[in-house]
Amino acid sequence: MKFEQKSINAYKERLKDLLKISSPSGKERVMANHIAEIAGPLAESVQFDNYGNLMVKVGGKGKKLMLSAHIDELGYWIKSISPEGFLHATKIGVPDKAVEARQVIVNGRIPGIVGTMAAHLQSPEDRRKLMDPRDIFIDIGASSKAEAEALGVRIGSYASPVYNYMEMSNSDKICCRALDNRAGCAVLLELLANVDKSKLKYELWLAFTLQEEVGLRGAAAAVNWLVPDMMIAVDTVPCADTPGINWKKDLPAYLGGGVVCSISEGMGPMNFIHPDMEEKIMRLCEEHDIPIQPLSVCGYSASTDALGSVTQARGIAGATLTIPRRYSHSPTELMDVKDAIAMLRLLECFVTEK
Repeated sequence: MKFEQKSINAYKERLKDLLKISSPSGKERVMANHIAEIAGPLAESVQFDNYGNLMVKVGGKGKKLMLSAHIDELGYWIKSISPEGFLHATKIGVPDKAVEARQVIVNGRIPGIVGTMAAHLQSPEDRRKLMDPRDIFIDIGASSKAEAEALGVRIGSYASPVYNYMEMSNSDKICCRALDNRAGCAVLLELLANVDKSKLKYELWLAFTLQEEVGLRGAAAAVNWLVPDMMIAVDTVPCADTPGINWKKDLPAYLGGGVVCSISEGMGPMNFIHPDMEEKIMRLCEEHDIPIQPLSVCGYSASTDALGSVTQARGIAGATLTIPRRYSHSPTELMDVKDAIAMLRLLECFVTEK
């Protein structure tokens, strides 16, 4: 399949716009409002459900199809402020290895650093161990609690890694924090902007959901509010095409290989693709020469909104489509834009063809 440079460039600009916004789990309203402003002129209706998910009706008639992409990211909540002006924080999903000495942004506008003991003062034992999550603090350069509060910091304020978008020497490959799941959100917004609504075969809704990273909560609320017949979770997925992992055996998805279709997902509770959804997805990819990577992630903790959705309401025919990314849940996630364009093309076909 050939990818038009115009589509690649448009997707990059859409994605960069979303990546600049900080929205850790539980603090997604700024992102939701931003997407609502974009979607409003393009959609039939834009509204919030009772939980706070942004629900966008694209149009169409027939069976109700919901495409879901979560808008939360990993980050920190402020639990206290010291008399000296340091912000003691609790992490939201951030891996222990990705905590210390990182630049962050507090409340979407205040520069900060996750503090660490100076290397010259560390003992050999200190250098080997990770920071205790109870000891995480953020330095915003304030000299007192009053100064921090004057900047607008409060208990319950939030922080996320800074915007750090970077294109590699191959400009199709891009790196940034929070590609999980701004990459999926950008696909849905490009779909909304480009799809011919007169050709829709379903009553199509886009759900921009909350709190996926802390338990798939928003998606469960969204499907109980909307009660769709079908849903597709649009997300990213770890790929293992890097040194030290037998990716061909254990996790056969790689950058540049196309959209990933999860045949199963989750660890503990499992979710399996609905057979009718699987048949249509695979058929459309073959008919339109769309690159696709079927993936079974049994044994890996890689769950999406689909796991939290398909057994809700009256039961939903579900599927998961994802964009492969390296270095998942780190501040330096890496993806290939062409995989996102493959996903976009598949979704365009899915919603306009039987």
